[in-house]
Amino acid sequence: MSIESPVPPRIEVGDDVIPDAEFCTVALGGISRRTARRYEADGLPYAIIGGKKFRPLNAGRKWLASRITVRRPQRRRA
Repeated sequence: MSIESPVPPRIEVGDDVIPDAEFCTVALGGISRRTARRYEADGLPYAIIGGKKFRPLNAGRKWLASRITVRRPQRRRA
């Protein structure tokens, strides 16, 4: 008989830290967890707690916003 410590569905540390699958649905528009794992190399934050992956919701949204690029219009020569 093993006693496992329950991992809460959300962890509050000033920023909601939610499970990886929920983060992919809520913050990343439903992309797969595999794609989110590739984003980790680019800086998507995460933490392993109790053997499960959690992601900070607000910090993850800030990371996503930092990746938005805007094309500058080309200057026309007169």
